[in-house]
Order: sequence, then C-alpha cells, then structure tokens
Amino acid sequence: MSPRLSDLHQRVLAIKDSLTVRTQIAAAGAMTILVVVGLLAASAAWLSYANTATLLTSKLSSVAAVTAERLQRYLVTRQREVLLFSRLEPMQKLWQNDPDALRKSLEQLQQSFSDFAWIGFARVDGTVVAATGRLLEGKSVAARPWFKEGLNGPMVGDVHEAALLASLLAARPDGEPHRFVDVAVPVHGPDGALLGVLGGHLDWDWARRLIASVEANEGAHRTTITIFSASGDVLLGPAAPASNAGGAALNRLHRGAGGAIAEVAAADGMLTAFQSSLAFGDGNGLNWIVAASQPSQLALAAAAQSARIVLAIGALAGLIGIVMIALVAHRIARPIHSITREADRIGRTFGPTMLQRKGGSAEVVQLSRALRSLLRRIGFAEERIKEAEARATENARQFEDDVNRLRRLADTDALTGLLNRRAFLAAAEEAIKVCRHYKRGLAALMIDVDHFKLINDRHGHPAGDAVIKRVADIIAGCVRNSDKAARFGGEEFVVLLREIDADTAGVLADRIRSAIADEAIRAGGERVDVTASIGVALFDEADRDVQDLIERADQGLYLAKNSGRNRAVFMPRAGDSAKAA
Repeated sequence: MSPRLSDLHQRVLAIKDSLTVRTQIAAAGAMTILVVVGLLAASAAWLSYANTATLLTSKLSSVAAVTAERLQRYLVTRQREVLLFSRLEPMQKLWQNDPDALRKSLEQLQQSFSDFAWIGFARVDGTVVAATGRLLEGKSVAARPWFKEGLNGPMVGDVHEAALLASLLAARPDGEPHRFVDVAVPVHGPDGALLGVLGGHLDWDWARRLIASVEANEGAHRTTITIFSASGDVLLGPAAPASNAGGAALNRLHRGAGGAIAEVAAADGMLTAFQSSLAFGDGNGLNWIVAASQPSQLALAAAAQSARIVLAIGALAGLIGIVMIALVAHRIARPIHSITREADRIGRTFGPTMLQRKGGSAEVVQLSRALRSLLRRIGFAEERIKEAEARATENARQFEDDVNRLRRLADTDALTGLLNRRAFLAAAEEAIKVCRHYKRGLAALMIDVDHFKLINDRHGHPAGDAVIKRVADIIAGCVRNSDKAARFGGEEFVVLLREIDADTAGVLADRIRSAIADEAIRAGGERVDVTASIGVALFDEADRDVQDLIERADQGLYLAKNSGRNRAVFMPRAGDSAKAA
C-alpha cells in the first residue's frame, strides 16, 4: 500500500472511531444498495465453488476413503484369523506329528473362509507338509516371498500371479489369470521353537466383489473405483485416471503418507479423488491408492443450480436492500455486544483470555482499552495462583509417593516381595480376632526349603537367592488374595489361610509342595532341583494367639523334616496325633 493510501486509510479509521453508533447506522443506510449489487455477484461465485467443492470432497473423497478402509479391514481380519488359527492349543500337536489331521483342519479353515484359494503349512526348510486339496504337498516354497517373510513374522503380500498354484486350480470362467494376495504367519511350538510357516492365498475375487458393491451403492453417480499398487500399477478397475495433481501431492500418497486429493481431469471429463490405504495394525501396509471417479457433468448440475439461485436473489434485491441496512447496523454494534459478553464473564470463569482490540466507534475504543487493562491485571494474578497450586500439587504428590514407598519397604521382604515377619504378625493378629468373633476356620502353613545350606554350598549364594525368590513366587501363585504369605527369614516361609478347614488346608499345602518339587529352577546356567517340607496347623479356640498356631505348624514342619522331607504334615491340637496332610 502506497504512503498516500495508507495515510488515507488511517484518516478513515480515525473518523470512524470518532463517530457514534447512531451516526454510523445512518451512514450505512446510504450504502445499502451498492452492497446488494456486490452481494449478487459474490453469491453466484461462492455458491458455485461451494457446491463443486462439496461434490468433490464429500462424495468422491468419502467413497475412496471408505473403500480404502474396507480393503484394509478385510486384509487385517484375514491376517488375524490365520494368526489366531496358528496359535490354537489343539493345533500344537498337529504341526509336526499328523499331516492328515493337519490337512483336515486346514480344509475346515478354508471352508469357513472361502476366499482362501489355498492354505498350507511348510516346514522351516520350505517343504509343504499339508495343504488344502493336497496342492503343493511335498513341494518346496522356500523361494517364495510369502514364506521368507513369514519366517520373520506375520505378513500380507501384494497382489501377484502364482503360476505353480494356478496350474493346479481350475481355469477362471472369464479367462483371466488367477491372482492372489498372500497371508503368512510363523508357527512356533510350545517351547517357542520355530516350526514353519502357515500361509494362505486369498483369491483376488474378494476385491472385485468389494469394488462391485461400492460401485453399485454409488450407481446413481456413475462412480468407478480403481486400485493402484504402491508403484502406480493398476491392480483393479479401469485404466488409470489422468492425474493433474502430480508432484508432491500424489507422490505423498504413493509413499503411504495418508490423506486424499481430488481433481478434475480435463482429458476425459472425469472428477477423481485419490485416497491412500492405511497401514495395518502391526505397521505393515501395502500402500495401495484408491481412486474414485465420476463424470464431471454431475458437478455442472450444481453450477446450474447456483445460477437459478442467483436469479432468485435478483428478484429479491429490493428486500435484500432493507435487510442489509439491518445487517450493517448489527455489524457496527457487534463489537459492543462482544465486549459486553466478555466483560460479563470476568469473575465467572478462571483464566480469562486477552480481549482483542475493538474499533468501530469512540465508545468501543475506550471500552476496549479499559477491559484489556483489567484482563492483563487479572491474568497476571491468576498465573501466579496457578504456579503456586502446581508447586503445591507436585509437593503433595511427591510426599504421597515417598510415604507409599516407605510403607512398602517397611512391610515387605526385599528379596521376595512377600510380607516380612512384622507385617505378617500384625495381619495375623487381626485375622485371629475375626476368626474368634465369626467362628471361621483359620490355618497356618510353615514351609522350609529342604537342604538349603547344601544348595548354597554347591551352587553359591546367588543361586540360593534365586531359589528363595522362585519358591516365594510359587507360594504366592498358589494362595488366594485373601491369604497372607510371608518370609520369616532364610529359607523359611509362613502362610495364613482364612476361612478354610483342615482337609482344604492339607490339599493346598500338598499343592504348594508339589509345585515346588516340579519346578526346575535354573541358576548360573545350572538346574537346581528343590523340594520343601510343610507343617500344617488349624486354629483352635484354646490358642492364646497366633504364636500358638504358628508353633503347632512349626512342629508339623519338624515332623515332616524328620520323616523324610518333601512332604506336608498336619499337626493337630495337643493330645491328637500328627498325620500326613
């Protein structure tokens, strides 16, 4: 803007700011007719553009996006089905031992999902062990991309022709070659060892049916769908639509960056929207691009409709002149209304935003300055309050974390994570009170690792710590959440069982003993065989406190040790004889 025009603009603004609202409304009436004439031209341009843009973005881009999403969802679903099938528990016995039963299971899977033209399992050397219809059995697929990628993880391959498999299948009625999309997942044994690859070939007809369904739904708009590969080859549909976009926009879609573009291709009079397919949930995407096209004359119908609207606007020109006077008055008064609304919020909400400078009249300028000054002062004070609250919140959170950490350290054994003696006895005393009051059963188990000193001497103290920690994990895994387990020191553990009878306590004690004996603990690369002896005691009304109960359980542990170890002995109240749990 030239200095003269800039100076004129500033003079006009100064005059406008000095006028009252009433004066400006009177002046606005004289300009109404000129505004109406400009409105007619602007309405015609705006409506034509809006209708055309809406047709492109809301129809074609939507159709392309929905189609890309359905393609992606279908492939993701098929991949997950094959992956879940490979992990089924009943299949673990079939991968290596029973090819006939494996083939039968694969054929049942194919019957459930008929889009699979072939499903087969190949060993790690690439030899097909079992396959639907016995196709390719005994053949090597070691060189096939689906097998190579499937050894490393789940994969979905791009569309291709499989000459070897196609030669074994019936010819297509339309004479076109068979085309497939590969789905493959690695198969692991119970021990985690790689057994081979489970692969399937999806017949490309599923994509044809999906596209036909979309085109049928959009039949009134004569929409056609084309699928491109990441390299730009046509995978399905008519020849590639002409692309005026080119450059960065379309290249971005080919790189799989997502999004969509829409354009008019003048060469064939088609409107086309391009939408990239999304990546799969595990990050493996094929980066297909879906193009939705329709004849451009459909968009011209919107332009014709806009022309008719313009004629109607012209017929109402006189009425619009009157309406424009009211609109201009509203426009002039709007800053005052805006300032009033924002001023009303002061003190009602926390953290008011800065009010924009308002112009339009002397009154508006003065009021805007006063409110901006007030909001600056309020904002400064509230920022200080926020900072103080944030610091207080952080300090309180840190204090709470410290207290919780100290409480855990005070109540648990550092090596095993079980309760320590102090915390256990406190919980046990409370359990004794509940047991006496409600007449509920309560039992104690004293557990001691057999020959623990020998383990330390033979394998070293780190191995001893590993044994203690693993035995603690086994005990914790066998008891209920309501029970309490603790390490009393060294290799000795105690468990308090609530609401239980003698028989159940004995069964649980033997379950813990068996679990420990069956566990193969490895420490320093060596296997350490571990057993434990257990004493079991049931709370009796004659017990003075929990110490009496624990003492009887300890007597049972002593008998278990002296009678051969690796056993559980139930120690009854005084006068009764002990028995195996």
